[in-house]
Amino acid sequence: MKRKLSLVAFAMTMTLVMQASSGLLRTAKAHVPVGGGNASAQQASDASGSVAVIVELESEPVTTHQRSTERIPRREIDFESPSALTYEAQLESEHSDFKARAAVVSPNLRVRADLRKLANAVSVEVSPTEVAAIAALPGVKRVELVKEVHTLLDASVPLINAPALWARLGGVGAAGQGMKIAILDTGIDITNPLFSDAGFTMPAGFPRANNGSDTLTNNKVIVAKSFLSGSPKTALDENGHGTNVAGIAAGNFGTLSPLGLLSGVAPQAYLGNYRVLGATGGGPSDLIARGMEEAVADHFDVISMSLGTDDPPSAPGFLEDAVQQAVDAGVVVVIAAGNTNDSDAGQPMTISSPGIAPAAITVGATSNSHLAGSRATAVVSVAGSDDPSLINVRAPRGIGAVDPPALDGALGPLPCVDVSTLDSGNRACSSLPSGSLTGKIALVERGNNCSFANKVNNADQAGARAVIIYNKDVSEGVDGGEDLFAFGVDATKILSVLVKRSTGLALKSWLQSHPGAQVSITPQPIGEVSVPSDVLASFSALGPSVVEGLKPDVSAPGIGIYSGAIKTGDASVGVVDPSGFVSEQGTSQATPHVAGAAALIKQLNPAFTPEQIKSVLISSATTDVFSAVDKTIRVGVLDTGGGRVNLARASSVSATFSPASLSFGIRKLKKNDVDVSIDLNITSMVDGQNSFTIAVQQIDPGDGVNVAPSVSAISLARGQKTTVTIRNTAIVGSQRRDYTGYVLVSGGGQTLHVPYWVRYVKKKN
Repeated sequence: MKRKLSLVAFAMTMTLVMQASSGLLRTAKAHVPVGGGNASAQQASDASGSVAVIVELESEPVTTHQRSTERIPRREIDFESPSALTYEAQLESEHSDFKARAAVVSPNLRVRADLRKLANAVSVEVSPTEVAAIAALPGVKRVELVKEVHTLLDASVPLINAPALWARLGGVGAAGQGMKIAILDTGIDITNPLFSDAGFTMPAGFPRANNGSDTLTNNKVIVAKSFLSGSPKTALDENGHGTNVAGIAAGNFGTLSPLGLLSGVAPQAYLGNYRVLGATGGGPSDLIARGMEEAVADHFDVISMSLGTDDPPSAPGFLEDAVQQAVDAGVVVVIAAGNTNDSDAGQPMTISSPGIAPAAITVGATSNSHLAGSRATAVVSVAGSDDPSLINVRAPRGIGAVDPPALDGALGPLPCVDVSTLDSGNRACSSLPSGSLTGKIALVERGNNCSFANKVNNADQAGARAVIIYNKDVSEGVDGGEDLFAFGVDATKILSVLVKRSTGLALKSWLQSHPGAQVSITPQPIGEVSVPSDVLASFSALGPSVVEGLKPDVSAPGIGIYSGAIKTGDASVGVVDPSGFVSEQGTSQATPHVAGAAALIKQLNPAFTPEQIKSVLISSATTDVFSAVDKTIRVGVLDTGGGRVNLARASSVSATFSPASLSFGIRKLKKNDVDVSIDLNITSMVDGQNSFTIAVQQIDPGDGVNVAPSVSAISLARGQKTTVTIRNTAIVGSQRRDYTGYVLVSGGGQTLHVPYWVRYVKKKN
């Protein structure tokens, strides 16, 4: 589902960012106290083979001891000081005593690691039956099972190559340091561990709050201001959308969630909570502009706005002007393109307000490399079957339902019906017999040239409670067979899931031999399903804008993004989950990826203007974004602008461009040829004197239409700027349509691209 929040908080339904630093935090320890009949301890004791446990001892570790005894500030502890070495020697003796006692109750005990500086613990492998005895030894504070956790659980941060830019900035511990990102949204819940302020220091002049929101700041979230028209006027997040997007932009590195370790794109950045949207996700444009004004006055580097109108505007207005003023004041403004592309064919000019603002970085959405969380995936099981392919089958859930079907517990067991027995192989592409699926789960094969939503709605009208769609044969498309992916079911009302073709055929065979067989669909709270990345989201709004500008500017992952949530509230209108984390989707989720990216580029290049930062992100983006999961057809400039952001390339561009993209506009082509030019300013960013070649790649060329540079080569020293004129010509007989492509600038060991667009029409409205 794509929730359209009046001025908004653009849709959601799936998932943040992850912890991604190569090799770091590969495991996390499950907090499992043992002894006293604890169930977790019993589970460990019932396991086969050896188990790995961390045994925490009673004395405090070196870090805690040094701070408490010598009042040493955080980050300044000298582990080589005489006092630290003396205390560590005491802990080493304590470890030796423990190991001697433990060897008595566990003769085959194997020590995995000793921890004394950050924790006072010994990691060991023992027989499951010995865990309770280990826990009962003198000096043992508690015992925890070692739990393996995926380091790349949420893949969107590494997908945009953020770790490469982290390395340029000095590592994850410095990524975003000193940068300030303003989140104009529903608020930020500072109790979420993504926003813990441990290790952060309040910058001078902060915190800043209004309307009694002083308690809603900490050393990470340094502003809490509310701009609501009604009561209450608190900056408290009562919807969850703001918490979700803030976590994507700058959630703390290594945050432990139910699905593993997470991180925002700029994890060391400060956040500003500028609440401009109410509990149901709406807010007036004047107060949103007021929030922008405050963010600029508070000297924030980046403003992130995952909001917009439900429908594309007819013309620019007040809010677009405010965006322009903010950018002119030196602030990067990043805005969601919108979720208003509701046609399978794709409708142009659907960019929302204020995303149409020319100065903004407007962001479209692409797929992540996996789906994670209970809203993203489900589990299908067949009652009575011992076939592993029919038990605990993970399946992506359909996206875009009118009201996302709740799956708080098991749906079923319910009778499952193969729809091919009702419609002679038409695959539910037309109406099914009334009442034929009442109270049942429908099994439907993908294909026959109708949409997923069409199938689900036909099953719904026949009374189905849910639909299991299995993939088509590969002979019908290379994305068939065993491929799984995020699939859209806009305007549907019942639960739908997608399974592999082999699973569907196995279930079909089971139903033939077991009429009335029962099937259950349950939530998948932990785990993930791999899906093809860099596929354009079906809901992502398409350009150009109504002001005849090339939009969106870039795209970023916006499907399957796992991030923060509020724990209580109305889940029908907000981002709510008792765990404090949930998977969401929308250009809302794509936008903070780019806001975090902009902060990192600003940190790396403090003197860059907002336009230069925009240029860097556009010109270095990957153009390998596709229209479908088979990845055979690339989408165009009006789908993703420069492409999907790629911070590995953005971290070392050889040049910046002004303007960052070229919009020749909508041109009347009736009686006369057209000849129009735009000056492209190019500034070298590499040391020494460098030669740059200028060329044009026409994505959709046509007879009589040409785009060409005034010169094919230039030579520039670092910081030197020159102007190249890009000329677009068309003859009267040319086709009336959109023409797009890239101006390619090669030099300094890199080829960058500046996207362009022009539309020729017979009659201009």
